[in-house]
Parts: sequence; structure tokens; C-alpha cells
Amino acid sequence: MRVRHRGRGALAIALALAVVAGGAVSVATGRVAVAGVVHDNSGSVINETVVSPFTFVTRVYENVSTGTNITINFFNGDTTGATHTFTILDRANYQVPTGSPTSTLFSLIKAAANNTTNGTLANVSTAAEGNTKVATFAAPAAAGYYEFFCVIPGHFADGMFGFIVFGEYIDPSFFDLGSSTPGPGLAVFIIVGTIVSLTVLAIVLGFVVGRRRGAEFEMPPERLGYPEPQVPAEPPQVPPKAP
Repeated sequence: MRVRHRGRGALAIALALAVVAGGAVSVATGRVAVAGVVHDNSGSVINETVVSPFTFVTRVYENVSTGTNITINFFNGDTTGATHTFTILDRANYQVPTGSPTSTLFSLIKAAANNTTNGTLANVSTAAEGNTKVATFAAPAAAGYYEFFCVIPGHFADGMFGFIVFGEYIDPSFFDLGSSTPGPGLAVFIIVGTIVSLTVLAIVLGFVVGRRRGAEFEMPPERLGYPEPQVPAEPPQVPPKAP
């Protein structure tokens, strides 16, 4: 009986490991689309930094002032030395389809130029790593959101875009920020996969060992509800007569 309980204990441990592994998988794969976004209630100043690899540090700016001049401080912290731009499309309440090629960005800018001088609210470029560019632009008079992006070929598709919300707050989950948000990485998935594999193996072994060892120590029939076997009573012993 004692060994059978050990088999059940091994199974319980295996099941507990399965629950833990399942939670790890949930954490690893259940990413929220806006993970890693910095919300900056920036007033009339926008401070943006680019870091490696091709990433805007701030991707959603909330409640930026309307009807005033906005100052942009654009810093290039990309250690690859690549050039980047901070380009704000002059099209209110519009999201460029995620993964669009650079040609689409220029087409949208050209289309917006029918209503403005150049199709952008601002277009600031950086040079080498460590360089900061400062620029100003006139904010729209009405509340709404505008998308910004990098127009260097391939950078938008790599996730270099975000949104500026003027005069209001919008839940960041409303914006399609694509798959460029920070994820757990390949190493985490390998570790989690190993845990899950070992857990399944432990469950199988728990069942097999528990059944085999339990069969060696089966409970007697009377413990299972069956009547106890009747053993014939021995005849009474008659003491011998005295001579």
C-alpha cells in the first residue's frame, strides 16, 4: 500500500508541474499588443528616442496640446549608426496598415500633400548615433490622432511607427502596433517547450509506475467490499479420558 501512494504522489507532482508549465506558456505567448509602449502626456513637447534595433522608445503620446507649436527633440540612440526619421503623416484618425512597404508611406504623404504643403505635420531626420535634432510644427486645432513613422526603406515594416493623440486620451490598445512590441524571445520558448515535454513525460511515468507498483500491493477483497472468505472451523479438541 505504501508504494502505491508513492505512485499517486508522483502523479500529483507531475500534474502540478503541468499547471506551472501551462502558466509559463500563457505568459510567454499571451502578449498584449501594446506591451512595452511608453505613454507620454507630453503637453507641447515631444521627446523621442530611437534605440537598437530600429525601435522608437515612445510609441503613443497622449493629450498633446492642440492649436499651438509643438517642439520635437529627436535623439538617435541606435548603436548601428543608421539614419532615421520622425515623420508625422498629415491625415487625422488614420492607421497605416501594419507591414506596409515604404512606397505606401510615400503614396500616403503625396496624397495628403493635396491638402497641405508637404503631406506631413513634421519630418525630422537624424544623422549619426548620439545626434539630436530639434524642430517645431503647428499642432492641429481639433482633437484626434496622427501616425508617425520612419520613412527609411524597411524601417516601418520593422515596427518604427507610433501615434500622437492631440487634445484627448485614447486607450493604447486601440492602435495596431503590430508584432514589433517586445516579446519573450526564442530562448524563452525553448525553455518552456522543454518544461512542457518533461511534464508530459512525468505524467506518463506517474501513471505507468503507479499502476505497476500498485498491482503488487493490491488491497484484499474485504477492503473492496467483497465478503471475507469463509475458513472451515476446526472441530473442537476433546481432551483424552483419564485412564
